[in-house]
Amino acid sequence: VHSSMIRFFIWSFGLLCLLFSGQVSGQNKVLIIGIDGVRSDALQAADTPHIDELCDNGTYSYDALNDDITVSGPGWSAMLCSVWSDKHGVTDNSFNGQNYDDYPHFFKYVEEHDATLLTASVSNWNPINDQIVGPHADIKINASNDDQVAEEAIALIENEDPDVLFLQFDEADGVGHSSGFSPTNSAYISKLEEIDALVGDVIIAVTSRPDYENENWLILSSTDHGGLGFSHGGTSIDEERIFFIASGDEIPKQQIIKDSIIEPAPFNCLSDSVEVYLNGLGDYIEIPYDSIFDFGESQDFTIECRVKTTMAGDVAIIGNKDWDSGNLDGFVFSFKFPSGPEWKVNVGDGSARADLNVGGEIANGEWYTLSVSFDRDGTMKMYQDGVFIAETDISFLDNIDTGSPIRLGVDSDGEYAFKGNVAEVRVWNQVIEEAEISDWFCQPLDNSHPNYSELLGHWKINEGNNSTVITDYSSYANDATLVSGTWEEPQEMVSYDYSNTPRITDIGSSALAHLCIPIDPAWDMDGVPMYSSCPEFEDPCVQDTILIPFIKQSSYHAVEHLYSKAMIDHDSIFFKSELDILLDAGFESSSNTYFEAEIVPCNN
Repeated sequence: VHSSMIRFFIWSFGLLCLLFSGQVSGQNKVLIIGIDGVRSDALQAADTPHIDELCDNGTYSYDALNDDITVSGPGWSAMLCSVWSDKHGVTDNSFNGQNYDDYPHFFKYVEEHDATLLTASVSNWNPINDQIVGPHADIKINASNDDQVAEEAIALIENEDPDVLFLQFDEADGVGHSSGFSPTNSAYISKLEEIDALVGDVIIAVTSRPDYENENWLILSSTDHGGLGFSHGGTSIDEERIFFIASGDEIPKQQIIKDSIIEPAPFNCLSDSVEVYLNGLGDYIEIPYDSIFDFGESQDFTIECRVKTTMAGDVAIIGNKDWDSGNLDGFVFSFKFPSGPEWKVNVGDGSARADLNVGGEIANGEWYTLSVSFDRDGTMKMYQDGVFIAETDISFLDNIDTGSPIRLGVDSDGEYAFKGNVAEVRVWNQVIEEAEISDWFCQPLDNSHPNYSELLGHWKINEGNNSTVITDYSSYANDATLVSGTWEEPQEMVSYDYSNTPRITDIGSSALAHLCIPIDPAWDMDGVPMYSSCPEFEDPCVQDTILIPFIKQSSYHAVEHLYSKAMIDHDSIFFKSELDILLDAGFESSSNTYFEAEIVPCNN
């Protein structure tokens, strides 16, 4: 079925003119500057004249993404292998499961293409060289600090004539972990400015090379992940959004930005006119400790809470425990470690634990009611919007008391901060059955509820008016406190479309393209080259026309997919330089879309 037929005229004036003719300019060189743990908004807030100059001399984006696993091992693997974790196999910093044999560092392809090209990697985070680079570099240097990274890089540039040089500066990530990943954290901003000065020293070394005028340098720069609070590893946009720079004299001068989408306010079936927002940086609500919340060794209970969030991370939505370990006493609602997408519940007694990790994917900006019942000599059951999901045995647990207040937004130690909205908390001292959970999950609670006499606490969390007192509508009148947070009216939601922005995987493929190294479809790369300076054919050969099946991922990635398919059977192909050819044709996403493309095989 041809749901769309679009004719592509492929000429020799494109950005992506990757040739299979084997022509390589010996003067093309690549410098990759990796800076660990950089939030895009913090980089924009910092005074970084040298990085700004790179942006001004090329294509750049503060809206690029690592929308896979926001941890260093998988992040640097994605950048340098140009594939996502489902291929390179790295899911954390242990590097267990790595599949670099099938999806190696792009240096391997450089060396196989031309063994005379000098490849070098200088890293302040040693696992990059020890694990990812492996045997695929002529020179590997593990630095002990960021200053040494710059010093070693300058020495290589001045004395060794590298063709591809990768640098990794690591110290911004350490400052983020110790004092916060935030554009308002002066220590984090200062460290970014220090690294910018080192970047400037490296660039001076490049531009001072004796034959610089006859060299064509592509300088790529990016990071492995952003950060939120004192950590990363989740799926929040603050962790996934990264910067991306492709800088060079021949590169188009442009900024790539995300698109804004205005959507109606998320539907709230309780029709609250105001709601509280917790910022993920330590905002929380505290329900004071009361002995009625000591459920001991045998007391059944049920916890219910309404939640709206876009972040699925290792957080404490509601609970009374120290979330450093699931074995510790108490309960907590969170997300499956490390970044969901499923929500979960945990309860522990100090030495044993029970977990349900199979909740729905709720981090989409909509309201959900989460309900969990605890039958102490039976099972723990989880429900979402009144629908039963799963259960697990908890009869083996002993005393779960903590003596701590119940908190929304952080754990009992003020950590594992949650970002989003919370409302309608209900605590019961018995198991609420499925029928009642289903009937009442989205109904205003009153004394007609069949279990109303067993209600230990009911906080609607809809006070507004800058109130710090959250009223308990149960007979216990155990009012909660909004320790920090913001009251807001439900509003139209501004969401963002990142389809057209670069991905972290585009770094490795862009380096290969600049070196005019043909990207073999058998490599199965996910990255899309941003630019190539390969020589262009001025005289296209005999034309041919083929049908190429194509499943759209994004208009930004469309051309690369088309390129890969065409190159299976044809020696050379050229592309129009802009993507308007897709957009002007009114391209729509479809699983049954074909493009009719004119190609230029040049076998003679």
